[in-house]
Amino acid sequence: MGEKDDRTVRMRPEDLPGVDPDATRLAGPDPDETRVDATRVVRRVPPVDAEPTTLLTGRDGIDALSDPYFSPAAPEDLTTARPVVAIESPVESLPKRKRRMPRWAVALLVVLAVAAAAGAAYLTYANELWGGRTVPQVVGMAEEDARAELERAGFAVEVEYRAGDGDYGTVLSCDPAEGQRADPSAGVTLVVAGERTVPAVVGLSEEGATQALYDAGAANVQVTRLNSDEPAGTVLAVDPAEGSAFVSADPITLTVAQPFSVPDLEGMAADEALAALEEAGLTGTVSYVESDAQKNTVVGSDPAPGTEVAGGASVTLSVASPYPSAPMRLLEYFDLEPEALASYLAEEGFTLRYGATYPSSGNAYAIFAGPQGESLQIGDYPESASGGRDDGSGGANMLEQGAGVGGVRYAFSTATLPSGGGSESEAGVRAVMEACGFEGLLDICTQDEVMARVGATGDWHFVCGYGEQDGYTWVVRIGGHGSTTGVVAMVAPTSHFSGQDLSKFDGSVCEFAAYVDLFTG
Repeated sequence: MGEKDDRTVRMRPEDLPGVDPDATRLAGPDPDETRVDATRVVRRVPPVDAEPTTLLTGRDGIDALSDPYFSPAAPEDLTTARPVVAIESPVESLPKRKRRMPRWAVALLVVLAVAAAAGAAYLTYANELWGGRTVPQVVGMAEEDARAELERAGFAVEVEYRAGDGDYGTVLSCDPAEGQRADPSAGVTLVVAGERTVPAVVGLSEEGATQALYDAGAANVQVTRLNSDEPAGTVLAVDPAEGSAFVSADPITLTVAQPFSVPDLEGMAADEALAALEEAGLTGTVSYVESDAQKNTVVGSDPAPGTEVAGGASVTLSVASPYPSAPMRLLEYFDLEPEALASYLAEEGFTLRYGATYPSSGNAYAIFAGPQGESLQIGDYPESASGGRDDGSGGANMLEQGAGVGGVRYAFSTATLPSGGGSESEAGVRAVMEACGFEGLLDICTQDEVMARVGATGDWHFVCGYGEQDGYTWVVRIGGHGSTTGVVAMVAPTSHFSGQDLSKFDGSVCEFAAYVDLFTG
């Protein structure tokens, strides 16, 4: 056969072995249903007449797929049958699978399941079985009602108060807001309108206290100063007191410490100045001085105003003497308190001869003997002489007990009579006027007019003048009966004389006073 090992086996067609049609079969259209049967490959070559049989030694089966099973055929061999090699199928049939559900049906089932789950979730959410609960409407309600409403809904409640000027106890807002879903255990915070209260400011600086009040809503903060041993600028007090309720328009006053210093009291009445010193934490004493200033007013102080001193220090006030500048300055008697007048008269050496009070007015009736022979009468009827009650029969000095002064009558002595004051003339009247401090002469009368008016006879001789001054009526009478001459000055409120029956004297106060003084005493 030559040198080649690859020989061609020629077979007659009838000698070809039959092929089992079931030897290779697909289980179905799905390629996954066919698998390789890794068993064996049988080579069976039928005998050929008159020809030797040569067994092919080349690779076989699937392992030879990379090479052809047969050698390339020569043209002359195309008409010659070759033996068929029977190879068992490398695959075998699998069991027929069950029919699967269509994909559209599976998708529909998935959609239905999702929709059912979503519906269940919606219903349970809407019924607040999960996802929190809805915050109810509580803004504008009273605090107690709002708290109860939230607690019924299952919420924990906290309250914050916001100071304001009205609607106290009303809910202003809430967090979370109304209508929102929220976790009940996380709670709801209510903001409730509350009263403004004065904060704790005592002990703070003026600036700090003022800012604290502004922060609390105050709009009208006022400051007063008070002498104190505390550091200057420290708040000592607040009015209204700390913790008191207020609205923004209410005035709030801070009392702030300042060093003790002597206040300027010049021109104040002595008693008012002493009270001012006490209020300032100081003490005061009075020293009366002669001055042209209004009586009993402060004209200076020692230490001087503005001087810093220790708390409780004493300040001496120089006060224009409230006492009459002389015992015959009768109008000045009315500027004194009765007790002060009693002290003055005692200092001037006047001795009480008789004392009582008028039942009708409660004013004092007192007769004093002066140190230089003059006499002084305090009473409601100064135009009438004492009538012998100056005999020292006693009685209490009612001025010392505060009885008032209704009128004053002063009888000059030779020692106290001013120069020219004994002349029974207008000049003599004016001399006495000047000594007594009288002004505003209105009328002068003599014994002739009075005696004619009342039909009196006798050796009467006098001159009388009167005037009005600062709400008072004064009278000066010079003269007497026979060889005696006396000089008298008297004064009383004008209302006293206008209340007398002056018809007999044709309305003349001068004639009325002279008549009563000389003819009825």
